[in-house]
Amino acid sequence: MSILSNRDLVQYEEAGYLIIREAFSPERVKALRMAVIAMIDRGIAGECELKWIDRDNRLPARTEHMLHPDKYEPAWAEWLAEDLVCYIESLVDGPARHSLFGMLAGGGGQAYRQAWHRDIGKPGAEDELEFLARFHGHFVQFNAPLVAGDHFLQIVPSSHLRFSTDSELRTAQAGAAAQTEDMPDAMVVELEPGDIVFYNANLWHRGYNPEGKKRWTLHCAFWKRDYTVMSHEYGQRAALMADGHIERMPEKAAEYVRRYLAKYPDENPPSLLDL
Repeated sequence: MSILSNRDLVQYEEAGYLIIREAFSPERVKALRMAVIAMIDRGIAGECELKWIDRDNRLPARTEHMLHPDKYEPAWAEWLAEDLVCYIESLVDGPARHSLFGMLAGGGGQAYRQAWHRDIGKPGAEDELEFLARFHGHFVQFNAPLVAGDHFLQIVPSSHLRFSTDSELRTAQAGAAAQTEDMPDAMVVELEPGDIVFYNANLWHRGYNPEGKKRWTLHCAFWKRDYTVMSHEYGQRAALMADGHIERMPEKAAEYVRRYLAKYPDENPPSLLDL
């Protein structure tokens, strides 16, 4: 049985995003926050490699591959197995596999201004609409903050299954200099710890933190089980197959990783444009 209502599913289908308030307990949020702190401790100790905004002040930069052994904390896989799988499989309508598991991070006054974009789109191309429809419903990604006042994701609702407008293309071409009001119908997604937003990566969207405020936002992506591992998610096999690593995960999380490995090509992974 789906944990999501028909109204939720229609919202995600038509608007391209779904915000769930208080999706996770305070205890879960605390466990995830403590896991980030433990990962930072290991990074400072040289036990895992992190990128930094400010190492002395314990401010990591965006962090990827948090299910790999060096950055792994049991809290990641427990969260996936106990809280997330039911949402993911409702939104892709079936079994899914691991793709990306990381954290968007900011702080220390370091400005971050991303250009407006579609992750998997071909903005302005003649076959843009066909390309968007090709992957619709086959993947999902989300943001889940661990720090209060998360307002760093901007989206254009319902832009995921239509041609890009001239205004959208002009705003995207302006790059990081574009202001929020420059993008027609833009919306700021406001979240608190315990909330989550699932969103279609083909919405027009961007990350925007011009004041460099502290941000710890877990950011993960999953594809339907049968999708071949693609070039943008390639290169994780050796780490995930480290001796005994998968075996220490809860079974549902381990299954997501095994599905990724089962679809891993030995060489020449396809790009999204090849599928």
